[in-house]
Amino acid sequence: MTEVERAIQERLVFLEELRKEAEGIQARIIEIQMMRDELSRTIESLEFFEKTEGDVEALLNLGGGVFAYVDVKNSRKMLVDVGAGVVVEKEVRDAIETLSKKKQNVEETEKKLRELLDQIADQMEKIQREISELAKSAKQE
Repeated sequence: MTEVERAIQERLVFLEELRKEAEGIQARIIEIQMMRDELSRTIESLEFFEKTEGDVEALLNLGGGVFAYVDVKNSRKMLVDVGAGVVVEKEVRDAIETLSKKKQNVEETEKKLRELLDQIADQMEKIQREISELAKSAKQE
C-alpha cells in the first residue's frame, strides 16, 4: 500500500467515525425535540388549568391508548417532578415557570447539539476534499 493510499484509508476511517458520531447526535436531537414538544403540550395544559375555576373534568391517559374520565378537585396545585425523582406540590403558575425553564434548557441543549453537528459536517466536507485531492495526486503518479 502506497503512502497516498494509506492516507486515503486513514481519512476514510475517520470519516466513518464522524458519520457515526453525527448519526448519534441527530438521534439525540430527535429525542430532545420530542421532550421539548411534550413540555410545550404540558405547559399548554397547565395554562388551561390556570384559567379555570373550581373542579375540572379531564381525561387521564392510562397508557396503551386507554383513557379514564377524572374529576380534578384541586386544579390550582400540581405535583411537579423537579428532578432526581423528587416531586413537589406547586401552584399552577409556578409549575408553568418550572416547565418553561426546563423547556429553555432543552432548547439550549438542542442548539448546542445542532452547532456540534454543523462542526462535524464541516469537518466531514474538509476530509472529503482531502480524499479527493489525494485521489487526484495518486492518479497523476
